Amino acid sequence: MRLSARCLQQWSHNPLRSKSISFIGLGRMGHEMAFNLFSKRFAEDNDTEFVVCDVVPKFTIKFHERFTTQFPGAKVAIATTPEEWVFP
Repeated sequence: MRLSARCLQQWSHNPLRSKSISFIGLGRMGHEMAFNLFSKRFAEDNDTEFVVCDVVPKFTIKFHERFTTQFPGAKVAIATTPEEWVFP
């Protein structure tokens, strides 16, 4: 998916995602990268929402379960498409 300038402009002014970090494409390597990134950010600011997206739903569910088990209270949302990640 290629985002248009209008789409990016709307996204950059979206207050609903102002304190979120998203990761698209988990897989084997992405899972560990997202976990590392999110855990460091959660340690700094536990009010941040994390959003994960992958074409294979079981990867996002597995990530959600693992992360929230290790970091209770973490807010992890699952986006089924990149568009859903941009416009909640």
